[in-house]
Amino acid sequence: MSSPEKKPAAPAEFKDPNLELARELFIGLAQRVYSAPASPEQKKPDPKALATLCFRLAEGFAAAASETPKVKAALEAANKAAVKLDEVDLTSVFQGSNKT
Repeated sequence: MSSPEKKPAAPAEFKDPNLELARELFIGLAQRVYSAPASPEQKKPDPKALATLCFRLAEGFAAAASETPKVKAALEAANKAAVKLDEVDLTSVFQGSNKT
């Protein structure tokens, strides 16, 4: 007996949140669009066009989510807590080691 070949899985460390959101949007929209009865003059959209729309919606959602007050406050706090190496003066440390 031969077992079906398995495709290699995508690396576990790479998960695109936009891809997951676009997939969920596509499933929901496809259920509504393709299960509803269509009138003769109404044409169903191409699935690829619907998927493209879902990706654009997911990207727009991600862009808007990064502009919320909560995210802005978290970014501001992280920037304040970060050490900026360009602003650190280490000349006194190196002056003491130059004496021979």
